Amino acid sequence: MSEKILEIRHLSKTFGTNLVLKDIDFTVNSKDVTCIIGASGSGKSTLLRCLNLLETPTTGEILYHGNNIADAKVNAPKYRSRVGMVFQSFNLFNNMTVLENCMVGQVKVLKKGKEESKQKAMYYLEKVGMAPYINAKPRQLSGGQKQRVAIARALAMEPEVLLFDEPTSALDPQMVGEVLEVMRKLAKEGLTMIIVTHEMAFAREVASRVIFMADGKIVEEGTPSEIFDNPKNERLKQFLSKVI
Repeated sequence: MSEKILEIRHLSKTFGTNLVLKDIDFTVNSKDVTCIIGASGSGKSTLLRCLNLLETPTTGEILYHGNNIADAKVNAPKYRSRVGMVFQSFNLFNNMTVLENCMVGQVKVLKKGKEESKQKAMYYLEKVGMAPYINAKPRQLSGGQKQRVAIARALAMEPEVLLFDEPTSALDPQMVGEVLEVMRKLAKEGLTMIIVTHEMAFAREVASRVIFMADGKIVEEGTPSEIFDNPKNERLKQFLSKVI
């Protein structure tokens, strides 16, 4: 029986009068790779931002090991060190080197010493194939390289869950493969991941479960073969006919 890490219950999010997420329920177990698919504007990224507390849910609960982290008293930076995030636009610190980018969170949030942080950063930069670039600044890197550094930075915090918000959508097509390859490797190693993606072949290959969202709701969820080979919902069928 897999350990339950995150449980989302009746989650809703409103911006002004606009209801962006409507009564979202799902569970993430240890080692799950959950891919969230759906058209732009379906609420996928907002859901991910709620899971990371970058947005505050309007109603509902996000239980992390049974504790509701949507509660105002939760220490957000500490929680984010356990549930990390990789963004579409990399969000690297431009004035820092690659190595410093991967050390800063460890030193500031986890209160680790410089030497330990450096070793950990080097280990994860090696893992994503970016060790030769430790002294480079982000502006000297390609988009694919920046995203690999961003993944190493998130991994260096040794989170229990890693959230990916369309990690390849800001990349040139030839760079997409190198980032997906790193993510494939992490999935094989058993990292628990929630991935918002437009890469359907990747979702089919790597996901243990796929969630299809439309209009702020989870419309259908299942294994990759249930979702891609035997979709039941009309909206999902239409969506897949356009993207596959």
